[in-house]
Amino acid sequence: MNVPSVFTLLSIGVGPSSSHTLGPLRAARDFRSLLLARGVREARVQVTLLGSLAYTGKGHLTDLAVTAGLAGYDPASVDGPSLHAVHQAVRAARGIRDGLVLQFDPDRDITFDTGALDLPHPNTLRFRAAREDGTVLLEEEYRSIGGGAVSGGSFGDAATVRGASDLTMGGVLEACLERGIDLAQFVRESEEGAHGLSRDEIASRLASLWTAMTLAIERGLRTGGVLPGRLQLERRAPEMLERLEGDPRRWHVVSREITLAAVYALAVAEENAAGGRVVTAPTCGSAGVVPATLLMLQERFLLPEERMHDALLVAGLVGLVVAGNASISGAEAGCQAEVGTASAMAAAAACQLLGGSVLQVESAAEMALEHHLGLTCDPVCGLVQIPCIERNAVGAVTALNAASMALLGSGKHQISFDRAVATMKQVGLDMDKKYKETALGGLALRGCGASPTDPAPSGD
Repeated sequence: MNVPSVFTLLSIGVGPSSSHTLGPLRAARDFRSLLLARGVREARVQVTLLGSLAYTGKGHLTDLAVTAGLAGYDPASVDGPSLHAVHQAVRAARGIRDGLVLQFDPDRDITFDTGALDLPHPNTLRFRAAREDGTVLLEEEYRSIGGGAVSGGSFGDAATVRGASDLTMGGVLEACLERGIDLAQFVRESEEGAHGLSRDEIASRLASLWTAMTLAIERGLRTGGVLPGRLQLERRAPEMLERLEGDPRRWHVVSREITLAAVYALAVAEENAAGGRVVTAPTCGSAGVVPATLLMLQERFLLPEERMHDALLVAGLVGLVVAGNASISGAEAGCQAEVGTASAMAAAAACQLLGGSVLQVESAAEMALEHHLGLTCDPVCGLVQIPCIERNAVGAVTALNAASMALLGSGKHQISFDRAVATMKQVGLDMDKKYKETALGGLALRGCGASPTDPAPSGD
């Protein structure tokens, strides 16, 4: 069985969207690298955004991401400038001059082409570099395929990027039961054997991911104010936490722990919406579900960090199964592919943390995904704010309920996780394009006074 590395799915990036921000940024960085590799030192660059990127790119900061990528911005750099700062510098200079001289004005040279939605992939972007006389030096087409992954250019096609895989949850369960190991051990052995990582390397990468996840929660809980974009949406996580801690009995409609997990998820989702640094799990838009669920459980049961590492491995495995057999892109399959997958990942990880068997873990994942089937991606104003932020909270709560029910059962259930994934894929194919991250239908038509393709207010 070919198992891709979980670190292709779980990665540190910047919000608000893995497919609309992080992916285009990586594509732009790759185009820059290709220019340098060909010995091109001076050119005019133009970028065309198509499909979902054109319709919701403004709200997802796609233009800022492309600009930053062309400037060589590293999204994983903790001390680097923000996307906004890089964009403003390039915009003011109308180009990039850092050894590579690119004539590039984001306002003039990025085109949002909303002319067609019938594309081979809904997240398509094209780069063109030419001399002053119009002679084309390099043209490349990229596709942002979800979770920050990109095909095209030096990345290769989608199959190469995701890795040729026959990974199914049924196959994993069979291997685990035959060998008497749990899902975390299965992934560890795969990372060591198939991907050549040492135990120390695996531990180091997992520690970095878990640190980034918890820091995103901390930043979200202490940062107030208004989120970028025309909605002018107030951050709520700090106030909610203050109320919960101030008089916990008053807010106990459900348990304190479930409410706390929801607040943690809101905190990360708000941080992501502001363009902050998060971990794709499996995407930026759904980045709050897994860390919120796991941190609450770690705090409640005083679990050591090594246990959290196991949970992340299991979460990553679940995400890989979905990515390899369906999609984790809202533009391809709706929000069921993002928050639905995140909830399944979190449910499985929570069940693993609490001592569930491999069958119970699979049951938890299936339950969480099953009850997100059909969830649309219809962001108001094309922003990753409404309904995305609250959906992270609901996804975390659903994950905890699914894990709880799975642990109360024997692990036997009628619908397998693989069948739920196949169903999600078919539902995504059947779903109208207006409900797949285009802001042309559903909630996206409510509460936004301007087209999502219009420029965002100054400073956004």
